[in-house]
Amino acid sequence: MTLRRGYVEPVVGPADDTAYAHGTLGLIRPSYGRASLFVAWRVMHLPVGAIAKESHQRLGSWLHGADQPVEGDELEAWLQTRSTLVPQAPAVAPGYFRHIKLKLEELGEMDDWRGQCGPDAYAFATRTLRELVADTSLKDTDRRAWIAGQDAVFARCTWTPGNRPLPALPARLRAGAPAKLKALNAYQHAAALFYGDDFVAARKEFDAIAAKQDHPMRPWATLGAMRSLVRRAVLDAEWEAAVDDAWTKRQLRGAAFSAAVDEPAVRHNVRVNAALTELIARAKAVMADATLAPVHKAVSYTMRRAFMQLEPIVPLGMAMNTLDRTDNNPYTMGTLDMFQELYPLVSPDRPTGELATALREHEWFDFTVTVQGCADAPQAQDAAVCDSEHAHAMARWQETKDNAWLLATLMTARQPSAADVPAAVAARAEAATRPEWASLQLYAARVLRAQGHSADARAAVDALATSRVVHKRDRVLVETERRGL
Repeated sequence: MTLRRGYVEPVVGPADDTAYAHGTLGLIRPSYGRASLFVAWRVMHLPVGAIAKESHQRLGSWLHGADQPVEGDELEAWLQTRSTLVPQAPAVAPGYFRHIKLKLEELGEMDDWRGQCGPDAYAFATRTLRELVADTSLKDTDRRAWIAGQDAVFARCTWTPGNRPLPALPARLRAGAPAKLKALNAYQHAAALFYGDDFVAARKEFDAIAAKQDHPMRPWATLGAMRSLVRRAVLDAEWEAAVDDAWTKRQLRGAAFSAAVDEPAVRHNVRVNAALTELIARAKAVMADATLAPVHKAVSYTMRRAFMQLEPIVPLGMAMNTLDRTDNNPYTMGTLDMFQELYPLVSPDRPTGELATALREHEWFDFTVTVQGCADAPQAQDAAVCDSEHAHAMARWQETKDNAWLLATLMTARQPSAADVPAAVAARAEAATRPEWASLQLYAARVLRAQGHSADARAAVDALATSRVVHKRDRVLVETERRGL
C-alpha cells in the first residue's frame, strides 16, 4: 500500500512531450515532475542532437526481461479450447481481476479491480488441456473431469472476500482415476487454495507435490509454493487493517499516522524480511536443480516481482544506477517508468534524513530535488526550503561549472542578490545552440532585472521572444518577464 503525503505529479509539464524527450527543452519550470527534470538533466549532459532520433519503443523491462510480453487474450483462448469438450459455459465466469472496494479520502468507496489470475494461468490451462487431448491413454470423461476441476480453480479468480460464498474446491477424483489425472487434480486443489487466499494451506500442498521427484507437476508446484510466500507477504491483513484504521477511519496524518502504525509496521517488516530470506533460499535451490528448468525463467520473474512488491528500494536502486548513465536509453527497457513506479513506494516526494542523503548521491536526482524545492504549485513555495536548495545549487555550480547546476542556481534564486549575478552573466554567454539556452536566458533575465541590470535583462528577453525553441504555450513567461522591465 502506498501513502502519499504530498503531490505526486506536476501541475504542468513540458508543452510538447515528444519534442522535449528528444532534446528540445524549451523553458524548463521548477514545477516539472521528476521524470521531466531527469530528461532535462540527461539532455544537458549529452552532445547537442544526440537523442534527436532516439527510439522510445519499449522492447522489454527489468521485470519481464528483454522479451516484451506478447499481447493476446489467453482467457478467450482457454474458453475456446475448453468448449471443444464442454460446450456449456462455466457456472462462474472466469476473469483476470477481482473486484474490490477502494476507500479514498473524502471520496468514500470506489470500485476497483485487483489482478488475481494472470494471463499465464489461462495459457497454462490451455496448454495442459491440449496435452490431455493428445494423450490417447485418456478418455473424454477424464478430460471433462479435469476441466471441472479447472473451472473450480478459475471460479475463485473473481471471488471477493465477504461478497459471496467462496466457491468450492475442486472435487477429489474417484479412486480408479488415472494416476496422471490424480496428479493434476492435486495441483488444481493447491491452486484453488491459492486463489482463495489461503496461502498457508496452498504452500503446504504445493510443497508436498514438489517433494515428489516423479510428480509431473513438481516444477510448477515449486513455483506455486514461492508465489504463495510472495502473495501472503504482500497481502498482509494486519498491516492493511492498521493502515486503513489510522489513515481512513481516524484520519491521522504526518507524525500522528506514523506513530499509530509504528508497531504494526515493525511486525510487517519482520514478516517481509522472513519471506524474502526464504524466497532467496528457495530460488537458489531451484536454479541449481536442472530438473526444474521448465520454471527457471518464471522463478527469476517471481523473485524480481517479489522485490518490487516487498523491497522496492532494491530495484529502485538498480533503476537509479542505470539512469546515472546518460548514454543509456531510459525508455527501451522501461527504466524511467520503473523509477517513477517505485519511488513513491520508498520515499515522500521530498526525501529526508539518511534516505535523502543516499538518494541524492545520484547527481541527476539531486538536481531534480533541488529544482523542485522552489516549485510554487500546487502548494505555496516553502521559502526556507527554496533558499536552502539555492545555496546547494550555487555551491555545486561553483564546484563543477556544470550547466545543469548553473540552471538550477538561477531557477532557485527566489530573491536574487549580487552573488547571483556571475551565474546570470555565465548564462548569457551560453551558446544559443545548447538545449538549455532558452531556460538559462529566462532565469538569468530575472536575476539581472532584480539587480538593476535592465539592459542585459531586456537583451535576454528579446532573444527569447524571437526564438523558435520557446513553445507558444510558454511565451506567456517571456511576455511576463518583458512587462517587468
